[in-house]
Amino acid sequence: MVRIALGAVILLAGALYLTALGTAPVNIGVDEARFAIRAQSIASTARDIDGARLPLFFHITDPVHPFNGSDTWWQPSLFYLTAAVFRVMPFTEWSTRLPVALLAILNVCLIYAVGRGLFANAWYAVVAASILTLTPAHFIFGRQAQDYFCMLPVALAWLWCLSAYLETGAAWLPPVTGALLGLGLYCHISSWVVMPLYLAVTLAAFALSRQPIWASIQLAAGFVAPLLVLLPWLWFHPGLLHDMFTNYRVSSEARWIERIDIYWDYFNPSYLFFSGGSSPMFATRRAGVFLLAAAVLLPCGIWNLLKQKASIARAAVVIAFIAAPLPIVLALPQDPKYYTPRDLIAVPCAALICAAGVEWLMARGRAWRLVAVVLMLAVPVQFVSFARYYFTDYQIWSAAKFDPLSLRGVAAVVIARDEAARVPAVYLSEDFGESQGEQWVFYLLRRSRRDLWERSRHFDTARVRPDDIAPGSLLVLDARNPRLDQLRRADWCRSVQIVNDANGSPAAAILGRN
Repeated sequence: MVRIALGAVILLAGALYLTALGTAPVNIGVDEARFAIRAQSIASTARDIDGARLPLFFHITDPVHPFNGSDTWWQPSLFYLTAAVFRVMPFTEWSTRLPVALLAILNVCLIYAVGRGLFANAWYAVVAASILTLTPAHFIFGRQAQDYFCMLPVALAWLWCLSAYLETGAAWLPPVTGALLGLGLYCHISSWVVMPLYLAVTLAAFALSRQPIWASIQLAAGFVAPLLVLLPWLWFHPGLLHDMFTNYRVSSEARWIERIDIYWDYFNPSYLFFSGGSSPMFATRRAGVFLLAAAVLLPCGIWNLLKQKASIARAAVVIAFIAAPLPIVLALPQDPKYYTPRDLIAVPCAALICAAGVEWLMARGRAWRLVAVVLMLAVPVQFVSFARYYFTDYQIWSAAKFDPLSLRGVAAVVIARDEAARVPAVYLSEDFGESQGEQWVFYLLRRSRRDLWERSRHFDTARVRPDDIAPGSLLVLDARNPRLDQLRRADWCRSVQIVNDANGSPAAAILGRN
């Protein structure tokens, strides 16, 4: 029966995370486009868009001017996972998001495996898998191509390896655990804090459980092995580490009051159980990071996992949950408060803790068992309400946040004009910047129009002159750009079309050079 229940949960996860994956979210986000266009380049040419062959780290540049200077580098995991998908599938929104959706389903399987090691009764492992499947934050981010999500399967696999080794003492697990954490460094920039922390927790667990010293040595050697690949890369890119951390304030003067305040905010009940954050890209505002039942199950589960004579593996789950905001607190990136993507490691840990909360309630007596049953029934009931809103009104409400200039529509207009009469060039205003340029290129590649990408240019609305724009070309700018009316009145320019967003509001203006 347990296997049947687990199979049903996995099938449910597949249905939830793969259904309408290309249209919900309705627009491709900036980061999603960033991964997609580089992965497509790797899949087709084995080179990044700036010409680097199979790079270890990806240099993030403006795709319209890829050789302009940039100090931004991103970890490689999701780029190569997406490139592997593009090798066998067409370049679409659905295939772009598929790797992360598959990781979400993998998380459901992994959390069951971890739960089997933590709970004497296998049904609580199924409970953990069910809770994770229906957790709003896991669902939202499991449908977006963002590399924040790549650390979750690594964290769950680490918990399984630690639990399995402490239980069985299998000699192969320490080096595999270390290698897993070392490879995890290539998932996301915050993993450079998370993975060493997990390594330290593992070493402490080995010491407390009196494991042989060789286990710790093999663990450390496994962790270092994946870093050896980094050495030749640093030889040819000596400024990489400085550039990678340039947008973070790790070296700034310590402001511990601010850091402590940010840390506690990530455990604010309003954020966790009601709002889920302030960004429409990351929260529907109809549910928190977790469903309401977690407000009761989390404290019960923490008590259960840390009670007297608790196992080291159980304590590691609580440590991982409590430590989840530490990369944010230590680095203080831009917009550090209530930024759910950077706190995603807490999500699978919380699902395990909630399952432990159910276990604790079920052992208290008849009245408490009734409470546990009511809470578990409340989970799918609230999730159904959340999911119904997510697939309908939320998509309209959030569309402009994913794509403020409605570039899908702009690309369709530009392509249609070019098919009617060749457009010499497409000029993108400063409204685009580097970020919107990523989405512009995505929608052109989506329609197999790389030639229009090659004909795309930037222009400055404050300095543009008629001689700067080739006759017959198109200019694209934000419909709210204050210089739009001035350009419309110019005798060398004409209005072609206003493109609206999903709400029907003007998003972008397309002008033509006479």
